[in-house]
Amino acid sequence: MKGISRIDSNHTHGWFVRVFLNAQTHSKMFSDGVHGGQDKALKAAIKYKDEYERKHPPSYAATRMRLQPMKNNTSGVVGVSETFSRSRNGNILPCFNVSWRPRPNVSRSKSFFLSKYGSREAAFEAAIKFRREREAEIIAGIES
Repeated sequence: MKGISRIDSNHTHGWFVRVFLNAQTHSKMFSDGVHGGQDKALKAAIKYKDEYERKHPPSYAATRMRLQPMKNNTSGVVGVSETFSRSRNGNILPCFNVSWRPRPNVSRSKSFFLSKYGSREAAFEAAIKFRREREAEIIAGIES
């Protein structure tokens, strides 16, 4: 079960619930002793997790897109990163990489090479435009 794990150590026996939401972790322990056994503790843990997720729906899971850039994002645009690739002869090719999730559990990416677009700014703008188009497709797929 995602987000629920069993803990059996010297003095701790129970189910541990973890819910990840907006870069924060919410956790709670369901002890066998407090809940009257392993099965009852598991049922309580599942009920708690389901209720918590219902009250606090994760925005990322619903859209398959981040709404805010991660702390380590240097481009300032979600899903667009500045990086480089290597050619077959080993030359470094600067580019912007766009990543997106067209379906649950499926990742895609596309590179926009500065050499093709003539400048860093042109490649960056093309990458942003492409990313916005993918976001629109994802949202249209969710709403239909």
